[in-house]
Formats: sequence, C-alpha cells, structure tokens
Amino acid sequence: MRTVWAMFYWNARKTLFRLRGDRGTCPCQNPSDSGEPMQTGCEAVYGWRQAGRFRRVCPLLRQNPAGQWVCSVRAEEVRPFWGRACGYIGGTVGVLVLCGVLAVFGLMRVIGYEVSVRQIIWPPAWHELRGVRSLLFINKAREAYTAGRVREALNALIVAYEMDPANYSAGMMLAQFYQAGNPGLADKLYARLLREHPDHRVETARVWFRSLLARGRLRGIVELARRQLTAEPQQASAWVHALVFATRHLQDPQPLESAAQSEKLPPAVRETLRLAARVQQLPPAEARGLLEMPVVTDFSYDRVYRIEALTRLGFADEAFELLLKSRAQIAGRDMARLAFALYALKGDNARLEREFAALLSPPRALHPYEVSLLAIHLVNWPDPALLDKVCEAFGRMASEPLEVQLEVGLAVFCAAGVQKNHQRMTEVQSHMARTTKIPLSSMNRLGLYFMADAGKLRIENLLPQQNSLSLELNYALLDRYLSK
Repeated sequence: MRTVWAMFYWNARKTLFRLRGDRGTCPCQNPSDSGEPMQTGCEAVYGWRQAGRFRRVCPLLRQNPAGQWVCSVRAEEVRPFWGRACGYIGGTVGVLVLCGVLAVFGLMRVIGYEVSVRQIIWPPAWHELRGVRSLLFINKAREAYTAGRVREALNALIVAYEMDPANYSAGMMLAQFYQAGNPGLADKLYARLLREHPDHRVETARVWFRSLLARGRLRGIVELARRQLTAEPQQASAWVHALVFATRHLQDPQPLESAAQSEKLPPAVRETLRLAARVQQLPPAEARGLLEMPVVTDFSYDRVYRIEALTRLGFADEAFELLLKSRAQIAGRDMARLAFALYALKGDNARLEREFAALLSPPRALHPYEVSLLAIHLVNWPDPALLDKVCEAFGRMASEPLEVQLEVGLAVFCAAGVQKNHQRMTEVQSHMARTTKIPLSSMNRLGLYFMADAGKLRIENLLPQQNSLSLELNYALLDRYLSK
C-alpha cells in the first residue's frame, strides 16, 4: 500500500514540478546535495527499509559505487512515470479481479448455476444472471418431478419464474403444473405468456388449448379459437373444428356468426363458419338440405364438417354420398374415421368386422395410429366384438416407443371403459404396466369413472390428469360424457 501511495504522491509532485518549468526545488532530490547525477540523494526513499523497492515508483533511482541510493539524473531531468504506475496498479487490480471472477465462477458452478465467465466479468451480460439463477431452479424442479416430489417441483418452478418472469420455459412449465390443481391460475398464466411472448404464440396456444379441452372449458376454447383463427390461418381447420365443437355443446351459435364477420379470415373459412352457425339453429330436416347443397369452397374442413353433421343428425345415406364425392379432398385418416362412423350408424356390422379384421390381421404390420383410430371409433360407437379384436391387437405393440404405447393404450383402455368391460380394462392396464414400467395411478381414477354410476364423477376433472391423452380421444370422451 505504501508503494501505491508513493506512485500517486511522487508522480503528482513531479508533474507539478515539470508544469512549473522545472523552477524551484526538485521535489524528490536531497536539496543539500550537489544536484549532480549519481551524487544526489533521493529524499523520497528516506524511511523505506528497502530503498530498492522505490524503483517500482521511479526507475531513475540508482545505487552508486559506495552503495548509496541516489538519483541518476539532474534536477531538470526528473520526470513522472505515470505509465509505470498505471501498469503496476492496473496489473494488480486485474489479477485481483481475475482471482475474484474465478472464485465466483467456481463457487456458482459448485452450487449448480450454469454460468459462464463472460456473464460474470462483462457488465452488459449481468442481466443474464437472473436467467441463470432461474435455470437452476428449473433443473431442480425437473429432478424433483422425476423423483415423484411434485410439491417440491412446483415450489422450485414458482421460485424460478419469480426470479425471471421473462423466462418462457419456466412460465410454460409452471402453467402446465397448475392445470390440474389450480386451473384458474393456469389460464391466467397462459394468457400472460400469450401476451408477453408473441414469438411463442403458436406453441402457447396449442398447449393452452389442450388444457382447456381436457377440462371442458368451452367458453375458453371459443375465445382462444377465435383469436387463433386469425393468428394461424394455416391451421384454420383445427381451430374451426374446435370452435364448432365448443359452440355445439354450448348450444350457442353466436360465436360462429361473430367469427364469420372477421375480414381477416379467408372467404372459404367464413362461409364454413356461417354454415355451422345456421345448422345449429335449424331443425334436422332443414339442416340436411343446407348441408347437401353443393360445396363451393376449397376449404377441406368444410366437407369433413358437412359429413360429420349429417352423421350426427342421422342422415347416413346423404353423408355417405358426400363422403364418396369428397375422397380427393379428405385425408386418409379422416376418410376411414368418417366411413367407420357411417357403417356403425347404418348398422353395417359385417362391413365393420371385415375392415377391423383387415387392419388388425396378424400377418399385417400393425401401425399404432390405426389401433388408436379403431379404439377411438369404439369410444363413439361401442361394439363388444370389435373391442375384443382391438384389445387383442394391442398386445402386439410392446416394441413401440413408450409415448406411443401410452397414447394408444389409453385409447384402448377408454374403449373398454365406455363398454364397462372391467376384464378388458384390467388386461390393457396390466399390459401397459408391464411394458412401460410406469405407475398408472391416474388411469385407475379414470377406470373408476367408467365403472361408477352416472353423476358421481365428472369426466372433465379426470382428463387433465391423463398426460398421454390425444386430441381425438379427448374430443370423443367429451362428446360422449360432457353433457351428462
């Protein structure tokens, strides 16, 4: 510290001496000496136990042959050495800062913060540390959830989001945690994410929609679908379907009419919305005539809607005729789904048995989406004989990925539950438990719903707990049970 003080003190005095034009007494030379180089003592080193250390401050200090520390220049040549001072002091400060940075970096890494040296040493990057701290609690939440400590995981996520409200991942995970236990708070959080993270709007809307659908929040579905129709025109079919589904169960066509007035939507989409609104308001016979009118739009969902509406109203022949005309515009999965529904409506069990037998034939490669399609059909149109075929085929899917087995298994389980076939439900659940090695406690609660008397439980309180629930199965279960 004495050296640091000397660097500032003596360099300052030398600077003033030079600014005065070397007039007066040299501040560091002994005034009683001759003033000649190598003969004049250095007053600045008096009191220093090791005078040689003063050379860090002034390199003009030399030791003469007699061993005395003297100035090596005349008084008029004495000058300050600010560069040396800055070098020594800056180097020392730099080393101390580096040691401090490394210490902080090491400590934060030991704690678990995924921090970089840049984020510690670079002031413009310090705002990123909130995200780093938030990430630590996100990781803790994941570890706790994997270990089954749900409450601990939720608390960690709350802390993570409070630390960094701009962290989209933390907010999304927290909203998904709230879905089952605190759905009102989940909806508020989804709405906030939708508003504050427009670059993630599509992802947020789809996850929120699944949450709303599982909970049977029809008004929420209506509002979200109307907004997303203009934000996601490329997904108009999915959002129009959601809007039609919700308004049909609400028995309120007004949201359809309101959406159809939006100039932001393509004319074909608006025409389908108007059609759906009018169908809801007309008696079946008049609605049939409206649905049979020639299709003038290029919106593929328009044909799917017309066929589904005719089927729901019981006009099988008219729906089948439109289905045949629309084969080129309807995807293969929708074609099969609609055809199976019409066979069931017409009571053509022989045709259904042939179709099921062909798809589930043992020599044929079994595709998971086909088993799921058949199971969901049985949720809508129960049939004990066809259920046996699907349940037996499900046993051949043990080699499929885990998420596929869970999604298809849940569909088959629900198909058996709709028919209150406890034996098949138990078989499917046991098979899933053996092959997936995952506890299926939420499926137990769903099984109790199927076997319980009507009115004791509500399906919308159970579906949010089913992580492997597909949209198609969700729609089917709500269509069957929501109004009961």
